Amino acid sequence: MRPPGPAQERGRVTRSVKRGTQTPRQRADAGFLAGWRRLATGGWRPAAGNPGVTIAECGGIMSELTTEETLDVETLAHGRPGIARLAGRVFFVEGVAPGDRVRARLVREHSNYVEAELLEVLEPGPARAPTPCPLVDRCGGCPWQQVAYREQLAAKTAAVREALRRIAGIDDPQVEETIPSPQALGYRNRLKLRFENGRLGFYRARTNSLVHIDDCLLAEDVIRTSLAEVEAFVATLATRVTRVEIASRGQLPGVVVSINSAGRLRRADAHRVRDLLAGGRSSVTGVLMWGRGWRRQWGDTERVFPIDSAGTTLRASGSSFVQVNTEANRLLVGAVLEAAVKRRDERIFDLYAGAGNFSLPLARSCKQVVAVEADEASVEAMRTSAQRHGLRNLRLHASTVERFIETYQGNTPDVVVADPPRSGLRNTAIEAASLGAARFVYVSCNPATLARDVKEMMKKGYKIAMVQPVDLFPQTFHVETMCALQLT
Repeated sequence: MRPPGPAQERGRVTRSVKRGTQTPRQRADAGFLAGWRRLATGGWRPAAGNPGVTIAECGGIMSELTTEETLDVETLAHGRPGIARLAGRVFFVEGVAPGDRVRARLVREHSNYVEAELLEVLEPGPARAPTPCPLVDRCGGCPWQQVAYREQLAAKTAAVREALRRIAGIDDPQVEETIPSPQALGYRNRLKLRFENGRLGFYRARTNSLVHIDDCLLAEDVIRTSLAEVEAFVATLATRVTRVEIASRGQLPGVVVSINSAGRLRRADAHRVRDLLAGGRSSVTGVLMWGRGWRRQWGDTERVFPIDSAGTTLRASGSSFVQVNTEANRLLVGAVLEAAVKRRDERIFDLYAGAGNFSLPLARSCKQVVAVEADEASVEAMRTSAQRHGLRNLRLHASTVERFIETYQGNTPDVVVADPPRSGLRNTAIEAASLGAARFVYVSCNPATLARDVKEMMKKGYKIAMVQPVDLFPQTFHVETMCALQLT
């Protein structure tokens, strides 16, 4: 497990980071873990707002347990930790693999589970794998790197199945085996980093403590080789930088750097950016900088990625969203096409269309695609891609999905494809179901919100035809899922 942070000394228990100081990734991790606490313990209890009590504070509650225990890890949670059981209690321990026997220090007691910290792997299980990254015990980015890849895939399949069973109320959900990523390392086409005191890095898990990195095995080679140059450049800026994203350009050479600022743009920094891009000496071809109330862009920020087996490419520029795993995304697109397209004369709505990840390949295979996307930069990127491919049957709507559904008065679509953010469709699920499409293809990166929305759609007459997870995020607990629903 990850060693204690600066405020956590071995042998002493501290409270967790307050929610108000957590980063978005820390909040996401907390949400995933909270969901799996509920699933593993059979209950639906608040977790994020209730830190529980430390072992030192709980007195008689833990009288049957010592502060250290030997635990046998049974499985992985849909989150950072593994799950063990002892004396009728559920234990969550990070840094473990199924089958491990470990010695763990008990850190925090809750009403129906205990958080524990890994001290030693006594006997490695068959699912434990070597960890190639020297920072794995400190950096918060790869919580499953110690788990054999086949076991990661099995755990992701189980996570989707369990969410549908517990949350959607489906007794025996049929979930296909997770499609593996073609690359378990070196797959990320962008890397989001923190910047503090002249250094780039990731936060240690659930802390605001920066772990400096000079390499990342998850990133594509072009990003890895640019890290030192980008760090040195950002360190010269007078603007107060907080976050930096380095993105590969796919089929184009170089990288694009996006810089988030906590203050205004200092005038001298515009000259520094132009100097960086002058003469083509840098691996950086384009730079975006922004803060509250301002945004600037220099150079060439276009990125081009293959997205299907037919040669379709997606062109994105600026901050337009592109799936982080290029090759695994092609497998996801293939699964969506197989579920969505049954006849060439069908009309398909693509909700939350982004820059056209599904809309462009769908338009090659059906009569018409109506793509709905609120981000205008993504809409323009999709328009450019459609023109380059000669796709005249793609209609674009720069609108929120909610507003589009509210005002739509046309014919019923044959199929709806939806790829919402991690928070899911929520009430939009009911509104989207009201469109009355015969088939609904839901793409989700969060099994819990997928299951919640599927439950609502089932009330509107839909039933699950197929559930296909795809691993876009090896070495982490995240999973992308394609769920095909049929109107009965």
